[in-house]
Amino acid sequence: MVKKRAKKRSVRKKTSVSKSNSVIASRRKIRVVLINLAVFLLLTLISWFLLGAIGTNSSMMSLFFLLTWIFGFVSVAFLIVLLVLLLMRTMKK
Repeated sequence: MVKKRAKKRSVRKKTSVSKSNSVIASRRKIRVVLINLAVFLLLTLISWFLLGAIGTNSSMMSLFFLLTWIFGFVSVAFLIVLLVLLLMRTMKK
């Protein structure tokens, strides 16, 4: 009677999932987020002041109103990213 050979299984190295998928909140990332946040806050304020200065032309008023909202939302997004990075940095320690 002939015996069947068992299939050889390949040996895989176990890697830690938390180390390979972890995001490190470095100072460089925080600096980039701070710079982007400052730029978009400045753009939001500039478009808001121009919105107040231009009151007669409705098309220009609509344009600056839209720009103010867009830059404001992007600024809030960068603020949330900054808070997450700072939270990750404090949780690491």
